[in-house]
Amino acid sequence: MGAMRAAVEPGFVIKTLIPYNKTFGDNFKRGMVTSINPASNSVTLDNGETVPFTHLYIATGSKGPFPGKLTNPMSVSMEEGKSLYNGIVKQVEKADNIVLVGGGPVGVELAGEIATDYAGKKKVTLVHPHEKIADQNTNDKFQANLKGELEKLGVNLVLGERVSNLDSLPMGCTTQNLNTVKTDKGKEIEANLVVPCTGLRPNASAYQSSLGDQMEKNGSLKVNEYLQVEGHKNIYAIGDCANVKETKLAYNAGCHADLVTKNLENEAKGNELKPYKPSGFFMALSIGRNAGIMTSGGWVMPSWIAKNVKAKQLFVPMTWKNMGQPIPEMKK
Repeated sequence: MGAMRAAVEPGFVIKTLIPYNKTFGDNFKRGMVTSINPASNSVTLDNGETVPFTHLYIATGSKGPFPGKLTNPMSVSMEEGKSLYNGIVKQVEKADNIVLVGGGPVGVELAGEIATDYAGKKKVTLVHPHEKIADQNTNDKFQANLKGELEKLGVNLVLGERVSNLDSLPMGCTTQNLNTVKTDKGKEIEANLVVPCTGLRPNASAYQSSLGDQMEKNGSLKVNEYLQVEGHKNIYAIGDCANVKETKLAYNAGCHADLVTKNLENEAKGNELKPYKPSGFFMALSIGRNAGIMTSGGWVMPSWIAKNVKAKQLFVPMTWKNMGQPIPEMKK
């Protein structure tokens, strides 16, 4: 959740990368799953090792461009991850004209972080192909408040236009000369740093060769009301890789995890499984550390609520606490 701040604030990245082995000990195994073998109830790792299971929970999340996501996290060490984010921090610091391509949650939050930390010092432009930013399911009040907060910080919003020369632009590195970002409606925007914030897709690399018949076109897995992958009672998919009809949020993924954990207990006790029932629409976005926006069930909360709930600390203390580890101190 702190990736966007880690891309702007020097040193913040150490608060976003949590070592799993310290929490799970011998129960943690690092490796890339190359195939899932339902017939033998096992998975195969990239080193050739076979790991058996009685129940399998697929939580591979989503993939997308850096800095919203590490491009290939399984091949990146903790130190390399820190280096990548510290690198983009320096690129942002050097740039004067920054164009963010994509106005989903990643683009919105990154725009807020840059415009807050470099208030009045950098020109920040957000280009998005739709009139609504962050999420198409949000109402007019949410959109007005969100756009108002960004414009208050000086963010230039170019909406309803798609970047047409994305492939020819240098990505994620500040150039000495200005580059021209062109849109499909003829607009030209000068930038010496272009950052891709385009849509995320389910990360299907672990299961596409084994469960391809259970995949949607976008790469997500088809699940039933218990979040079981179709045709497999002991294989579950949760979070971004499940085809549940709801906005893909960390909050919803947590609800999935709570349900399948409870149902594992129900199964052990011989009780009926509980179905997953999506809650009302919820979204919380930070707009830098001093503002934010939050909506639940159609209600749009004041900015100060979103600031205190998410923007100030980005759930960092809660996450480290849940992992049973102290938050590392940032180096000054």
